[in-house]
Amino acid sequence: MILLNQITSAVLQLLIFSGVPFVWYILTQKKVKGFFEWLGISTAAAPPLNAMFCILAGFLAALFLPYMWLYRSGNLNYQGFTVDAFRQTGWSIETSAVILIWAIVQTSLSEEILFRGFLCKRLCHKFGEKTGNAVQALIFGMVHITALPDKNIPALCVIVLLTGGIGYALGWLSLQKAQGSILYGWTIHAAVNILSTIMVFTFLLPKGTA
Repeated sequence: MILLNQITSAVLQLLIFSGVPFVWYILTQKKVKGFFEWLGISTAAAPPLNAMFCILAGFLAALFLPYMWLYRSGNLNYQGFTVDAFRQTGWSIETSAVILIWAIVQTSLSEEILFRGFLCKRLCHKFGEKTGNAVQALIFGMVHITALPDKNIPALCVIVLLTGGIGYALGWLSLQKAQGSILYGWTIHAAVNILSTIMVFTFLLPKGTA
């Protein structure tokens, strides 16, 4: 049941996050053809592997201590179907499937479509690349404060800087290194979500919850 609920939740979020840019595209371009390429669901001539590795490694290095502080201080709620599955069955096939669907589809794919594929490019067209990318990164960071049960200033700053920072880096990657493609940022985003979940479940969840 948890796996089915996760699949349903992921599909609904993907449809909503894709529906907004799709409606915009139809209204502004007056056509359907070319939507996926316009969104950035395409490959670059040369995959920016070096830049991808640097972004992933840099973010994981910068993430560890702030993430530990947020969790240990009670400033970060880790809830949802992933936690439910882990608490019921531990490291099972179901838990792994729930984590992968959440990390690859519900969060990283839907968010890359909305923020980097749609919002970043529209803002950059309107305000210029640096300003547009910074604004979408700030919005992306602010959206993540919903994970904070206690909206205190230090925790707000940490979560906005962490998530906004990766949002800016992924926007830069798409614009400067990937010819507008969001696929490479999606790969990094999914990897970060998977690794952070493994870290939390392995080291941070209270013993005896599985």
